[in-house]
Amino acid sequence: MAKYTLLLSILGLAALASAQCANPVSRPEIRSLSPEDRARFLSALNKIRENGELDRLSKLHVENADTIHGHPVFLAFHRVFVNDFAAALNKVDPGVPVPYWDWSLDATNPISSDLFTNNYMGGNGAGPQGCVSSGPFADWKMNIDSPHCLARKFNQGDSIAPFWPPEALLSMQKTCSQYGALSSGIENGCHGAVHLGISGDMSTMFAPNDPFFFLHHGMVDKLWYDWQMMEPNTRFQMYDNVNYNDPAVTPDDTIPGYPNMHVKDALDPRNGLCYVYVNSGSGEAAKRLMQEVDRQSALKNGGPTPPPQSMSAQPSPGGPSGLPNMPSPMSSAGQSPAGPSPAALAAAASAAGNGAPSADSAAQLNELTSQVSRLSGPGGDKASASAALHNQQVNFLQNVLLNSMTPNHGLDVASAFLNRHNRFLHRQVNALMRREQEETPGLGLPDILSGLASGLLGQDGVVGHLLQGLGHVVEVLPQGLGETLKAVGSIAEDVTNDVFDILKLPKIDMSKVPEKERRIPYVAELPEWWYKHNNLNATYAGQLRQQIHDMIDGFNGIDGYVSPATAHYLAKKYGSQH
Repeated sequence: MAKYTLLLSILGLAALASAQCANPVSRPEIRSLSPEDRARFLSALNKIRENGELDRLSKLHVENADTIHGHPVFLAFHRVFVNDFAAALNKVDPGVPVPYWDWSLDATNPISSDLFTNNYMGGNGAGPQGCVSSGPFADWKMNIDSPHCLARKFNQGDSIAPFWPPEALLSMQKTCSQYGALSSGIENGCHGAVHLGISGDMSTMFAPNDPFFFLHHGMVDKLWYDWQMMEPNTRFQMYDNVNYNDPAVTPDDTIPGYPNMHVKDALDPRNGLCYVYVNSGSGEAAKRLMQEVDRQSALKNGGPTPPPQSMSAQPSPGGPSGLPNMPSPMSSAGQSPAGPSPAALAAAASAAGNGAPSADSAAQLNELTSQVSRLSGPGGDKASASAALHNQQVNFLQNVLLNSMTPNHGLDVASAFLNRHNRFLHRQVNALMRREQEETPGLGLPDILSGLASGLLGQDGVVGHLLQGLGHVVEVLPQGLGETLKAVGSIAEDVTNDVFDILKLPKIDMSKVPEKERRIPYVAELPEWWYKHNNLNATYAGQLRQQIHDMIDGFNGIDGYVSPATAHYLAKKYGSQH
């Protein structure tokens, strides 16, 4: 009888996962709830702590921590996990709303959010243990991972470091074309800032002790859902290991902690899991701003005006200075242009920064690699230019990597230098490893590479780790967006008004707001231990953070630009005065 009951249970779960949903449940942003619905939600949270369901969820998360972080299943597991939480709430109060928290609206000044008030989730912890002593979860006693009070310890004392703003999230969603790129971008980027901003239990593997966890991961899940909705015909079936070191994955893989659930059961929440998200307005406001950015950039560059809500980054025209002009593929007569001679290229390669790790030498070598690859004519001439270029490639990589290992620097020097040259590094390493010895006579290629191959260029070498961190950044955030933003003169008042209207905020006279408060702040650097505990790559995360900072600099340099996060904060602070 027990076996028969278990079989029915398994079949029931499978049927639920594959069922077509006639009326998916809507998940709203928590601040859009009525006071009555918010009270229901908070009451249900207290009930699942009392009946042990919250302990069950926290224990499940702890037991599977190593397999659900730093792996492609990250988004899929947490989608099922949040849905498990929603089911637990509905058992104690059928029909209770299950909201998410759009923390991107609070990105510029998180501590000012309504969510940290006693009417919502309560504030910081107190005392040496950081025990939460106010709000709906005051004096909660937790059992996982061991008996303790529910703790919060904001990462800036009484304040919280900034989160990723809506523009950065939209940029990532518009750039990523594959599931793994999006998942790794979220996990190495915006995800950790919220966990560590609140900290306490939220910075541990038993983070589900704090109900903030589920509001946060509701937003993480919505980022995935919104990305899927951008191309619904393909992305609701997409699952891959791009940007991860995992072996091949398939939608038939089992989700850790849920032996009867497969990844394919979680890919489309509109069916099976049976829910959809209600937009908060942050994404729509960011799209409106990006539409104006692209329109102005296209006008300035003389190109066609892009379609609405496009986010294409415009590459900067021309090659690096001091090099022969790049030949176009074909002349107007259909003949290949002459281009620079092999001798000129060989001379330029020999003098290209002497292998010194600088932005100029990187750009020169990258340009020269393209030109040498297109050489035609006598084999000896091409071999001579190729040999000179190869020598500089080796010297350049040696200097970059040796520089990165100097005392008190670690990998941060190389990471900082390679901030905008990850494509270059890939190209040079690939060129070195595939080049035949006969193409580089007299250089002693085996001798040069023997020491590099194991310690630097090998699978477990320094370059391998750098490439692991930096190789896929282009797939997560757009390249060249800084140049696009420089082309924008100013944001007209009607566009700014649109942002306030989309967010349903009172309009603010921005001329009366201090400059400092109008600017988007940088996101904080997370501690090294966070990346280790979550199987993440600190170099990759640092690259993402630097790109976000470059993006923020670009937006802050546009006259009249108002981020949706800034608008949200300023309306809250000054709305009644204006």
